Amino acid sequence: MVTAEKWYEYEENYIKYGLDLGTDVRRKRAPKAKRHIASAKDRKRAMAYIILLAAVCVGVVISSAYAATLKCEINSIIAANTDIEREIETLTVEIKTANNISAIETKAINELGMVYPTSAEIVYVIEEDEPATDFAMLLKDQAYN
Repeated sequence: MVTAEKWYEYEENYIKYGLDLGTDVRRKRAPKAKRHIASAKDRKRAMAYIILLAAVCVGVVISSAYAATLKCEINSIIAANTDIEREIETLTVEIKTANNISAIETKAINELGMVYPTSAEIVYVIEEDEPATDFAMLLKDQAYN
């Protein structure tokens, strides 16, 4: 068993930490701390620190709001840029398709009514470029001779 003196020591330790074991032990009161009265100079200095801290906090809030506004503008510009890049890619594909020789030929025949010229309709700028006879016949003669 625990002796009574040890029990009181345990109880005093528990009381220090805010626990009451239910026994009636006289508690020792701590001496009252002396109250420090701040001078006017200290009060002014504390008020200046508080105002400075408040100004810094307001500055942080304003700068974060400005940064959020800039981020919103940047995001909208990026979205517009992405749309423009997609449109450029679409136009590039359309240009490559329109410049394709088969597309040009199809458009010339169907929409403009153009046809290939016959050998009699061909006009040469220099007479020396003109073959003596029909080119097909010339190739045929060379092939069999």
